[in-house]
Amino acid sequence: MLLPDHAIVIGAGIAGCSTAYALAERGVRVRLIERHAHIASKASGNPLAMLYPRLSGDDIATEFALAGYRHSLALYQKLQLAPADFSQCGLLQLGFNGRELARIKKVAAQFQAQSMPEYLSAAAASHIAGITIAHDALYFSDGAWINPAQLCSRLIDHENITLITLTNIDKILKNKELFEIYSDAVLVAKAAVVVIANANDAYSLGQSQITSTLNASVNRNAQAPFSLRFDLQTQAVRGQISLLNATAASHKLQTIVCSDGYISPAHNEQHCLGASFNADSQDLSLNAADHLANLDKLHTMSPALYQSLNTEISGGRAALRCNTSDYLPLVGELLDSAALTHQPPRPHAAMHTLPWIKGLYVNLAHGSKGFSSAPLCAALLASMICQQPLPLAATLAGRLNPNRFLLRALGLKHLAKTLARAETPPVSG
Repeated sequence: MLLPDHAIVIGAGIAGCSTAYALAERGVRVRLIERHAHIASKASGNPLAMLYPRLSGDDIATEFALAGYRHSLALYQKLQLAPADFSQCGLLQLGFNGRELARIKKVAAQFQAQSMPEYLSAAAASHIAGITIAHDALYFSDGAWINPAQLCSRLIDHENITLITLTNIDKILKNKELFEIYSDAVLVAKAAVVVIANANDAYSLGQSQITSTLNASVNRNAQAPFSLRFDLQTQAVRGQISLLNATAASHKLQTIVCSDGYISPAHNEQHCLGASFNADSQDLSLNAADHLANLDKLHTMSPALYQSLNTEISGGRAALRCNTSDYLPLVGELLDSAALTHQPPRPHAAMHTLPWIKGLYVNLAHGSKGFSSAPLCAALLASMICQQPLPLAATLAGRLNPNRFLLRALGLKHLAKTLARAETPPVSG
């Protein structure tokens, strides 16, 4: 496959905007389609996003979290965002209970030779934070917060990107080698490459008909258009942040502080505190119970800061994260799940023999870590699409296989951890 002239990206949150940017930087013209009036208006729309990796030891989750974090920081530095929109103020992860204390000690020992992150006593953490911290901590000196809306705007401010808003995609038709994208029965764009990056909305699109007029080389029994479906096993998880008016005492906070939640330093005279986690509700109205739960997290981090801020809630925001059961995102080319389940392959089938929806990709399910993970996944996708060396090891990329849950259910565990398409070039370097 040669470098595509153009591509379509559906969804203009951090996953879609970073995917559009990665493709545009490689010379691909991109139409970025968003159903709302503004970009970064759903899960990517909080006032601030925190950038840090959650490390647990020598495992795949740690490897991916660290790779994504480093890639994002390098990209955001390259974009030269204004200081008001990006601050590497540092971040403290607290050992706020026995399990977390054991985790941060293990991580500090593992990374001791790299001097990042650094293990700090509660007293040392308090000195760096500027307030009294109640627990020992891991210190990420380059931890950061970023303004999501400004970041996404900067990513798509590119000569190769055209933004189309107020357009809800409800049908994808594949006509020979081109995907045709429809909104309310109106054709809005066509391209040989489509990337679905619209988080929870991708599920309903995957369950609707993606009709194809492919020829008999793909389906020898096809005499008429037939249906392609993809199976995304994701879950919508509600999260609510609380906005707190800064006080004279809270202005002393110099770093982000994390326990099972987080609080930012004051920005525009407010702190961001969050976030709740609720997989049983999709109600986006603010509720008092979640505000109180966020304040409980603050009390765990710093009783002194809690005393200063517990009556200062001025608002908040709720959104639905898109998660997977293994907390890794879905990144890569899709299989036709209907065709795969109708005629299951042999237990040791080769990857190239599976029913790929050639040219249809996803960048989804980043949960609460999208600003640390989505840009690396975007670079991975763009490298796959443009047949360039991958930005991370093939074994790690294979763990993000978007078809992995379906392949496991069919007994194809050896393929569930494998990169899509055998012809993908190996990692560079």
